[in-house]
Amino acid sequence: MKALFYPGCTLKTSGGYEESITSVNRVLDITWEEIDDWNCCGATAYFSLDELVSLVLPARNIAKADGTDAQWIVTPCNACHATLRKAKEILADDLDLREKVKSSLSEEGLFYRGRVKIKHILDFYLLPEILDKIKSLVVKPLRDFKVACYYGCQYTRPVTFDVDDHPENPKHLDILMETLGFTLIDFTAKTYCCGAAQMVTHEEACARLVRRILIDAKNKGADFIVTICPLCHFNLEIAQSKLDIESIPVLFFTQAMGIAFGLSEKDLGLKKLLITPERLLAKI
Repeated sequence: MKALFYPGCTLKTSGGYEESITSVNRVLDITWEEIDDWNCCGATAYFSLDELVSLVLPARNIAKADGTDAQWIVTPCNACHATLRKAKEILADDLDLREKVKSSLSEEGLFYRGRVKIKHILDFYLLPEILDKIKSLVVKPLRDFKVACYYGCQYTRPVTFDVDDHPENPKHLDILMETLGFTLIDFTAKTYCCGAAQMVTHEEACARLVRRILIDAKNKGADFIVTICPLCHFNLEIAQSKLDIESIPVLFFTQAMGIAFGLSEKDLGLKKLLITPERLLAKI
């Protein structure tokens, strides 16, 4: 069950995501090596600019893992997850493109096979033996906290390749939060788009997208939102300072895991959050 970790470009600048992953993995006794000399995956937008280059970038990371005995690449980013999977799907079907990608990678001495599977870090934690261990480690009674599980729009994409969750009504994060002892709300906006990187150039339009997500969580009585994507987390937090609604904390799902495990505020990087989850912190 060996996995290599692909952090992606945004992990180290995210609000406590890296710290919480490291701390949770320590408790779970999970150790991952990073893919050696990994590169940016190009994110999903690159596919509209240059198809070959947009495939070579994620394929290089996959080829790096192909050259080891790892079974999986685990990534904490929805865009990285979607990009790596999309590259695998395209290269599995298009022999001409696959040969061009192989030719490009051969200049570095790499060989693309597409052997390893791509897993979002959430799905790794949902492996039966790990989920059982997670359940055994919960020490905080958190049933009185209502959580909105926000997946973002890219977690289940592309829907035609190696998907085991519903594309419009996914349940994996719900399952984990229930295992941790939180109470779920009926969250309609769980896969609504937050605007992604367009927040930089089209802030006003993206703020409207974020607003409908936040309003749905507030109207359903959520105490906080939990997300699985660095960019989604950034957008949901940063837009709140510009919207005329009462703020709501947004946590990474691994921070919620750490709170249920009884880990410290420092362990989970909670001071990096823009909106402090005060009621949850009282439980630590």
